[in-house]
Amino acid sequence: MRLRRASVIVTLSLLAWTATASAECAWMLWFNLEANVHVVESAHHSMGECDAALVDMRTVLGRDGYTVYGATAFSDHVLLGEKGMERVTYRCLPDTIDPRGPKSK
Repeated sequence: MRLRRASVIVTLSLLAWTATASAECAWMLWFNLEANVHVVESAHHSMGECDAALVDMRTVLGRDGYTVYGATAFSDHVLLGEKGMERVTYRCLPDTIDPRGPKSK
């Protein structure tokens, strides 16, 4: 019985450590000006920091004459800007996700 309890405690400890490690991943602010051309704009320690950078970009794009969508509390980490025929997209993603797709070998 003690062995089973010990193994449950170890398992729960490992799960808690894994959850903490995944929550601490970096977040990248990706910029997309043309279809399928993604560039890292900036890197951040947390999702909140990345979202704050997204809100700052919303202000910059607005000053530059873009009509801006997103970068609000309900935007799902995405900012869209339109000015005439030009469209730009900014997106916060964890560093484990690359919007360019998988790398070929």
